[in-house]
Amino acid sequence: MFALGDKIVYGSEGVYTVSEYTRSPFDDKDERVFYLLRPLHGSASNVIVTPSEGGSTVMREIMTRDEALALVERVPEIEEIAVEKERLRRDVYREFLKSATADNFVSLIKTVRARREVFLAQKRRLSEADTDFESRAKHCLFGELSVVLDVTVDEAERLVVEKLG
Repeated sequence: MFALGDKIVYGSEGVYTVSEYTRSPFDDKDERVFYLLRPLHGSASNVIVTPSEGGSTVMREIMTRDEALALVERVPEIEEIAVEKERLRRDVYREFLKSATADNFVSLIKTVRARREVFLAQKRRLSEADTDFESRAKHCLFGELSVVLDVTVDEAERLVVEKLG
């Protein structure tokens, strides 16, 4: 169970603070303890109420500063996502986001970035799905790095982009 005040990554939604424990606002008979999560980035109205023992969404502690710095250094080594069948791309992207791991966020960002370069060279437009998944991965990764490294989201993005070359 997370402690009050803990900063966590909530699936592909981003970084949240555990602000209180509560009972279910949906069912008076539900005896489980729920977290009330408040976002660190984005709209303050994006409050989430979720069971403390977990549900279908991955919840994890944010990285340590050392883990974040090591991740930034590893960015060039992290593999892009290999998708054998184009029609499965959304499902693969969805699974990478759902895992809520920083490495998978980097993989997704690198994959879409490489696709964008190919599409630009071919004078084609990147799909909305690619840009949407990339945006969500960036929100999660750069939001977490900004909190851990005590920098702005833009500065966190610059750190990663520099490593991408």
